[in-house]
Amino acid sequence: MAKNKKHKILSTATQLFATQGFDNTTTLQIAKEAGVTEPLLYYHFQGKEEIFTEIIRAIFQDYEKMLEDLPRNTETEFEKISNLIRLHIHMAENRPNEGRLILANCPSKLKSESHTCQKIITRQQEIIVEYLRECMEKGNASGELDAHPVDHLMIIILCLINGILRKKLLGKKEEISYEYTAIEFCRKALVKQS
Repeated sequence: MAKNKKHKILSTATQLFATQGFDNTTTLQIAKEAGVTEPLLYYHFQGKEEIFTEIIRAIFQDYEKMLEDLPRNTETEFEKISNLIRLHIHMAENRPNEGRLILANCPSKLKSESHTCQKIITRQQEIIVEYLRECMEKGNASGELDAHPVDHLMIIILCLINGILRKKLLGKKEEISYEYTAIEFCRKALVKQS
């Protein structure tokens, strides 16, 4: 029962932080919306910052698992890059509150090197860059890709992914996926023309 209450507090806080921001959300509001008392909230968490940190950590654990689960034995290296783009677009479409929470609340916390947001976003970028570097270097070596310079193209693809996420999460709701266009853009930029 206590675990369900804790989960309800976290899911309610995720919704509230995503829609109205960390600073505009109070622990009293979280407790009321979650159907618990404020003392019970403080029984599970030291305060709003601890709730936020736990949410961010859980989101990143799920995200890292999704990245690990991307198929590694694909026919082409470009297919791996396409899968990475698809994963991010599908996350924006299927888990918008989590994405909005990060985009709306983490930037102000990035100035502190010790804050969880800084650590997690840095780690996320390292994982994506490492993934893309491996794909591009293997694709270049096999002759499938003409991805030069690798370091520059990795950053451009990372920016493309981040831009699509921001558009889907912070812009007005639209039915456009951008998946096909983003993948075709990258295909034209990376795949060696015969």
